Formats: sequence, structure tokens, C-alpha cells
Amino acid sequence: MYLFECEATFTADLAAVWALWTDVARWPQWDVSKEIARLDGPFEVGVSGWAKQRGNLGGSFTITVVEPGRRWVTECPMPLGKIVFDHVLQPLPGGRVRVVKKVDVLGGSGPLLRLFVPRLRRDITGSLAALGHRLPAAGAPADHDRANGGRARGGAGR
Repeated sequence: MYLFECEATFTADLAAVWALWTDVARWPQWDVSKEIARLDGPFEVGVSGWAKQRGNLGGSFTITVVEPGRRWVTECPMPLGKIVFDHVLQPLPGGRVRVVKKVDVLGGSGPLLRLFVPRLRRDITGSLAALGHRLPAAGAPADHDRANGGRARGGAGR
């Protein structure tokens, strides 16, 4: 069941975006929802990790798809199913990069998770904007503001 997706566009080197977005240990530095994150091996298919959200319990995830520099997918088990996060990078003209994070739920927990969509969307949108602020812009100082604010698309049940 598709829940929603969020996106942001940055003026940055695609390789720099990929490097920061896939550096699990650094997620808490920019991801507004993460307090702790770790990966139990290299960033590749089949490797598991663990993350604790601020104010909530932690949970495990497994990397299920890696297309270097382009896309990666994680799956998080939960009662009656799993939540799938699909992360996509798209190069754009003018040294810009679009990042998209799509959230799907598989299994019987979908209807329950719809209740959390507003918070998840807000957190992901804020995290994508913060990711952009952490990136050095192509040819600009590292603190240059280049995120578009993270635009959310879609809706629960779409």
C-alpha cells in the first residue's frame, strides 16, 4: 500500500548527495527523526542496521536494493508486515539533484500506519531539507542554502 512520498531539490554534486544520504552513522546529524543509527556492515544489499527515532523505540532495517549513485531501498519489519522506504536520486540540469523518498507499507499494518502519515511526512520533509543544508553546493561554500524545503507529494491510500 502506497502511503506517500517527499522530495527536495539541491544544487550539489550527485556523488556528494549519495555519500551523505547513505552514511547511516551520520543520519542523526541531519535526520530530524533519528537519535541513533548504525549499519552492521558495508552499505550493500542484505546488510541490516538499526535506528532509534527520537522519543520512540528503535527498530531494525535491511537494505534490499542498491543502485550506486541512483537508488536504495530499506525494509523495516513490523507486526503484520513491513514498511518500505525507497530513496531515489535524479540528476537534473544545472548541477541540481532531486531526491525522492517514497514510503510503502506491505501487510496488514497499512491502515494503522495511515494514522502516522502526517508526522512521517513532516519529519521526512524536514530531514530532506536538513540533508540539503549539509551538502556543499556545486561551486559554493558548504553552508550555502540550496534546499527547496522538501515538497511532499501523494497521500495516504493513493
